[in-house]
Amino acid sequence: NGFVGERTIAKGFVADHAIVDGVLKDQVGGGVSQFATTFFNASFFAGLDFNEYQSHSLYISRYPKGREATVSWKKPDLSVKNTTPYGILVWTSYTDTSLTVTFYSTKNVEVTAGDLQSNGQGQCTRYTTPRTRVYPDGTKKEDSVFATYRPGEGLDCNGNPTKGASAPAGPTVVDP
Repeated sequence: NGFVGERTIAKGFVADHAIVDGVLKDQVGGGVSQFATTFFNASFFAGLDFNEYQSHSLYISRYPKGREATVSWKKPDLSVKNTTPYGILVWTSYTDTSLTVTFYSTKNVEVTAGDLQSNGQGQCTRYTTPRTRVYPDGTKKEDSVFATYRPGEGLDCNGNPTKGASAPAGPTVVDP
């Protein structure tokens, strides 16, 4: 958010899908999470630390379960920290159907993602992706990232309608 700033029509952003109180609504700057998730995954596999991230509250099928991020103005935000001794060049490219974020640097860590784990939290499901980072001196660090998804659009983890939901909705897989 500090780099991009508020998404406005004057800055060239358009309305697209955003999740507001557990419900899909069009919002200026909606859809920027496609970039946030791609950047998040590049950071994950580069072995960077996450200062701040938040997943979507609804599962979006084009993203890896439990390994994605959303942004909105002013919160939530996505912030990563380069803990390597090297600079990183962030290179982005896109087509009509894809978005790529590539990091260029001196390799400093081997990263592996563990098997996706899931567990229920009320009617929500939390997906956790373990990560192991091995550094050149043999130091091994383990951590994980996670996402907790609602049982459906307009529902909270107790199955109750959320603020803004007109009526209880059934389970939903979102692919805006």
